[in-house]
Amino acid sequence: TRQLSVMLKAGVPLVDALDSVHSDKTNPLLKRTIDSVIDDVSSGMSLSNAMNKHPKVFNNMFVNIVKAGESAGVLDKVLFQLADFIAHDLKLRMGITQAIRYPSIVVGITILVGVFAVTYILPRFSTLFSNSRIELPLPTKILLGINEFVNEYWLGTIIFVLLLILAIWRILNTKQGLYQWHKILLELPIFGALAQKLAISRFCHVLETLDRTGVPILEALEIAGKTAGNAFVEDRLSKVYNDVQMGKKIAVAISTHTLDVFPAHVLKMIQVGEEAGSMDDMLSEIGNMTDAEVQDRVLKLTATLEPVITVFMGVMILLLALAIFMPIWDMYE
Repeated sequence: TRQLSVMLKAGVPLVDALDSVHSDKTNPLLKRTIDSVIDDVSSGMSLSNAMNKHPKVFNNMFVNIVKAGESAGVLDKVLFQLADFIAHDLKLRMGITQAIRYPSIVVGITILVGVFAVTYILPRFSTLFSNSRIELPLPTKILLGINEFVNEYWLGTIIFVLLLILAIWRILNTKQGLYQWHKILLELPIFGALAQKLAISRFCHVLETLDRTGVPILEALEIAGKTAGNAFVEDRLSKVYNDVQMGKKIAVAISTHTLDVFPAHVLKMIQVGEEAGSMDDMLSEIGNMTDAEVQDRVLKLTATLEPVITVFMGVMILLLALAIFMPIWDMYE
């Protein structure tokens, strides 16, 4: 995106600019996609329409922003701003991924070890315990019960889990299902605040990008509202667009429809920016401020998860140890 922007700014024709941004070293899927885009543009299709044929590479946000840049005649500027936004968004998401990667790996390994112990190690002791005719302690009974259930109903359990995953996937692929899930996500204790701030950040950064490059505000609002990454927030922002189209101020429309999404201080900043005629600068400040809050929350979440995971691992190991060694101690007695 950045390379294409530089080429267009230098006055290189669009087809030649597209041809220069890929080579044999490019990702094979991207290379094939750009080849197809070049063919479509050469035959007279607009760049946004050509990109729209490849949703796996160019998502809705990308295509809509390119379309806005084409209609406003500022494609090179829009692409340059878009490249900055993509880099910033990627950095923010990678930071969140890295923060939860270690806890996820530790929890995953702990669960796998527990499953291995219950399904392989503990059954080898069960015959010994039954021959001794001692009263088994509660931890051993629980784990042996789990093992017996898995052995007897493993096929049904796998089928049930697969059907459940399929049902959830089908529901989330419907507009109403995704809307309800994103609404629930915003209400979750810890992750809801993260999802909310990420949606606000994306909206502000995209709107600022389009406004700064000269895209008409109505078109910019429509596109930015579709790129929040949360169906519930996007539905509220579509109502904001409708109100602004009817003549309302942006700050008034956002305050009317997004009180449960946008914090009061953010609404006030938007109002001040609109009244002062510096909406793009204020949106940039809101986006940067929200990003800093997201990073702070992620660091706090990581710091909180580490001791919780340590306790979880300790409880798992203690349960396994008690389940195996308590009957052995009783046998010796």
